[in-house]
Amino acid sequence: MKKENMQEQREHEETNQAYGTEKFIHKVIDFSKTLGRVLTNPGMLLSVLRFQKLDHIYESLLRNERLIKLLALVVAIVFAINIRYVPNAKERYSADINNYPLSQYYDQDRMVVDGLPATVDVTLIGDRGKVDIAKAKSNFEVYADLRNLPPGTHKVNLEYSKLSNDLDVKLDPSTIVVTIMSLIETDKPIRADFVNLDQIDEMYVLGDPQVAVDTVKIKGPQIVVDQIASVKAIVDVSDLSKLSDYEAPVYAYDRLGNKLDVEIRPERVMVSTQVTTPSKVIPIKEVITGNPPEGYSIESISIEPSKVKLYGESDVIDVYTELIAQVDLYQLDENNEIIVKLEKPENVHKMDTDTVKVKVKFEETKKKILEDVPIEFKNLDSRYKVKAKSLDDAMVDLTLSGAKTRLDLLSNEDIKVFIDLNGYTPGEYQIPVTIETVDNVIIDPSRAKINIIITE
Repeated sequence: MKKENMQEQREHEETNQAYGTEKFIHKVIDFSKTLGRVLTNPGMLLSVLRFQKLDHIYESLLRNERLIKLLALVVAIVFAINIRYVPNAKERYSADINNYPLSQYYDQDRMVVDGLPATVDVTLIGDRGKVDIAKAKSNFEVYADLRNLPPGTHKVNLEYSKLSNDLDVKLDPSTIVVTIMSLIETDKPIRADFVNLDQIDEMYVLGDPQVAVDTVKIKGPQIVVDQIASVKAIVDVSDLSKLSDYEAPVYAYDRLGNKLDVEIRPERVMVSTQVTTPSKVIPIKEVITGNPPEGYSIESISIEPSKVKLYGESDVIDVYTELIAQVDLYQLDENNEIIVKLEKPENVHKMDTDTVKVKVKFEETKKKILEDVPIEFKNLDSRYKVKAKSLDDAMVDLTLSGAKTRLDLLSNEDIKVFIDLNGYTPGEYQIPVTIETVDNVIIDPSRAKINIIITE
């Protein structure tokens, strides 16, 4: 404020001085005009001299040729002064300088300021020579001094220095409104985040990234720091060869995932990630839908390839023991072949093949009877005992229908017949018979249910 008052006082003194000079020149001009009218108007001069009773002096003056020439010279000089110097007394030259840099004075380690323009427009007014020199050199300074202002919103007058006192200066804007915010520094936890995952082959599995530091320092306005929801080291996985020792940039984000403008130290951190390719080979198992041609049964089914390799996390692929291929007999071509698309299991990253070729062979349907196949008892509580109510309830006959080649391979020992006693208590019961299926063979038991007795 002291500088501003001194500047206003200086401008006031310069204005008064210019006004006094101009007033003096106008007095000289007025006197010269009056004198010119008198000297060039003999009648007026005569009346004055007669009033003073000096007629004889006037007559002698008119006869003095040398004196008349001298007076004419004086009048000419006065008129020349009037024409040459009066306009210059009023002439003011101006020049504009657009986008002049604005200097800023405040403690940048302790505060941040919003609303400061980077440049201002400057108009210099005064003597043309001085204006042109100041514009050409452009070594003056326009600045905003915020050093003594507390946090908050303030209206600030812009100032200037290093300019001649003979120049007037106009600034646009001359006043700005700024918001001053205190800076705070805090520690925030950091984690790594992968980007460009879609650019790597799904057969690769990325381990958990390991960040070299646990926290980073955040510096910024309190209102911005309070919005931080996460701090992430961004790992670009498009080039897997670099992931063993990756220098990742660090960013702060709000809850919506927007980057926040704060200072982060360090700006980059080291992140390491293990890249592996866990895999497992499992067989492909067909599941048949549809019926064979009338009077025929499936003799064999071949699948090419018969196995598939799964890629993914070890704990995921270890769960799978086989992969199903859905074979619709109605879709077979004239060679009894079909291309089947495999469904990728959930959470498996990749398979080495996604289609297989299935070929089915048919034979004329035959029948075969297996007599006296024993019935097993399963899942009975260990506190109890069970027995068939009669000898007929202990065994069952089975009628098999299918291709002869398949039937010839089956005996009583190959087919399991049982009843499930889970949850049963002592008493007499009639329980359905369960038969383990055999691929592409239809099995009909001689009895659907048997009678048993459960005792303690």
